[in-house]
Amino acid sequence: MIQLEGLEFRYPQSTFTLQISSARIAPGEHTALIGPSGCGKTTLLNLLAGVLLPDRGSIAVAGEMVTAMSDAARRDFRIRKLGLVFQNFELLDYLSVCDNILLPLRIGRDLRVTADKQQRAADLAERVGIADKLDRYPDQLSQGERQRVAVSRALLLEPALILADEPTGNLDPGNKFLVLDLLVDYAREYAATLVVVTHDRELLDRFDRVLDFQQLNQWRPA
Repeated sequence: MIQLEGLEFRYPQSTFTLQISSARIAPGEHTALIGPSGCGKTTLLNLLAGVLLPDRGSIAVAGEMVTAMSDAARRDFRIRKLGLVFQNFELLDYLSVCDNILLPLRIGRDLRVTADKQQRAADLAERVGIADKLDRYPDQLSQGERQRVAVSRALLLEPALILADEPTGNLDPGNKFLVLDLLVDYAREYAATLVVVTHDRELLDRFDRVLDFQQLNQWRPA
């Protein structure tokens, strides 16, 4: 599902460097990515999604070479093939909860809102406990509720790959397991690949594999 080769990335005017000689995540694998804050885990997710491009190397996701795509092709790829849960949620304040969940259909090329997709949005909201908030707006929600909107949106189009950046970081103990179980159950049901950045070691036994980012990133300062 994911193949990285000779990957190098640097932020301008920064000492941060990401360097991965080779890494692979198999189709259907559920992987937790761990490591201290600031080590580059979120950067790696953004590279996998084509939000960022590396300085060198190649990134293949779901059989497609992300590093060879145009900006428009990467955007379309993200909408159609990936389920993204951002750490800062990326909800639009002027849209209701329901419309935020349905957003991929409104911005994706040749996609449209149908009765089936509206029902799927409602079903996902029900599963994460926000079915009674579909008409509310993000500023009327708690941080945990916003997180659950973001998770529901990520699963709307039944993606083959889910990239989730601290998806349970704003949730209480009960809801964090509810949301993680939703992601894991979805991945099992649809044979999807799941990559989750987390600091919560209580969650690690839910995954097939745990990758320590500090071991994955081979760059060391001189």
